[in-house]
Amino acid sequence: MAITVKVDPQGRVVIPQAERERLGLSGRGALELVSTPEGLLLERRRRATVTVDDSGLPLVTVDELDTVSNDTTVEAMHAQRDRE
Repeated sequence: MAITVKVDPQGRVVIPQAERERLGLSGRGALELVSTPEGLLLERRRRATVTVDDSGLPLVTVDELDTVSNDTTVEAMHAQRDRE
């Protein structure tokens, strides 16, 4: 799914509420901006929790994200470009 958003003079974009809710972004959530050959990709940052096990070793747990294949992402980007 592709959504067209506008960039304001300060370089900001507004992510539609439905997408923020779908991604679990609330308040001042953080996204990672990834440069790709096709343009820019915004990804939700993964939450990581570090704990220590009984032997004193650190354990890192990373929240799982719903994934989309690279091919699907590139196809969606091409479709958006072709509509413009």
